[in-house]
Amino acid sequence: MVPHSPENSPATPAKRTRLAWQNLADTPVRTMVSLGGIGFAILLMFMQLGFLGSVGDTATVVYSRMQGDLLVRSKEYLHVYDTASLPDELPGWLAGLPEVSRTIPLDIGVTQWQNPSDHSFRAIALMGVDLDNPAFDLPELSPSMRAALRSTGAVLIDDASASDFGPRQGDHFTEADVGVTTDVAGSNATLKGTFAMGTGLAANGALLASRETFAALTPGGHNDRVSLVLIELADSLSADAGLDAVRRRLRSLGGPAAHADAITLDQAKIAEQQMWYTQTPIGMIFGIGVALAVLVGGVIGYMVLAADVTAHLSEYATLKAMGYSNRFLVKTLLSQSSLLALLAFPVALLASLILYSISSAVSGILIEMTWARIALVFALSLVMCNAAGILALRKLLKAEPANLF
Repeated sequence: MVPHSPENSPATPAKRTRLAWQNLADTPVRTMVSLGGIGFAILLMFMQLGFLGSVGDTATVVYSRMQGDLLVRSKEYLHVYDTASLPDELPGWLAGLPEVSRTIPLDIGVTQWQNPSDHSFRAIALMGVDLDNPAFDLPELSPSMRAALRSTGAVLIDDASASDFGPRQGDHFTEADVGVTTDVAGSNATLKGTFAMGTGLAANGALLASRETFAALTPGGHNDRVSLVLIELADSLSADAGLDAVRRRLRSLGGPAAHADAITLDQAKIAEQQMWYTQTPIGMIFGIGVALAVLVGGVIGYMVLAADVTAHLSEYATLKAMGYSNRFLVKTLLSQSSLLALLAFPVALLASLILYSISSAVSGILIEMTWARIALVFALSLVMCNAAGILALRKLLKAEPANLF
């Protein structure tokens, strides 16, 4: 009977797993240091992806509360707080289409807010809505609150606005700030309450008011312009047909309307996220940070595994001399690399959850863990450690057993 070669033996998988584990258990101090280094690299990936994800999440906080199916905006639109503008008559021009149920005007931009406490000025987002046809689905826009906002200068402030805007108590605006009057772009503005929408990286604070107040509190005035037009379709299930009809109407109008374009609200959200990811310095910085985290992790993993291979070089040489193939040695080291990733991952995940919570509390920008992010980082961790393991083993694979003793 021909004897089984080591790599073809039925017991080989069990032995391989035990060998990989034994290499780690044999040197607990080195293993703990290795786990610390790899865990740090995994934590870096979690944090960079978390910051990058928060860029995309905050980019759509305004869109997430908009009502409607389609969005009409200027072709010169940059982002939600720099929209350019459209003719104020445009909502009426589009309302006559049979595919359109209603049109909703929205004014949005950035103005100057004076801190009521220290009288310093801060840039703040300002949104103007038609109080009879509000663009946002907000419980705070009750009939009584809309009545209070009809007086020029009456505003609501987002309760997530940063503390440097001057809340009376603590770090956030509350009911204690109702009645405060301050300067906004040279005119008086009076707080009538708060609303919960969320701010982002483009603006640390936000105000909500009527369209008339928006014009009064915006430098230059915008009485004959509108920033965005939301469209609610008669049949929301036929969004493509409605979108085609609106685009045809825009082309037929010509003149200033020719500078407008229509997209679905879902498309607008995706485009806003992509713009922040790829066209802003902060998005690109965090994107590069993710790549660097993987690179750093790979370097750390390589150093850890290369040191382990060097420490066990004679044992690997003995296995080669006994007839074990390079394939077996690679599989053994890949098993060891995977074990390191599996052991380091839970601790890094727990640490990232703690840091997400701390970062959210300090910055006021929510950073949430997602299952997709966990799966991505886990996959990157395995790839990172296994690639480092293969690189670390290249010296052994090229050498003859006799030269390794």
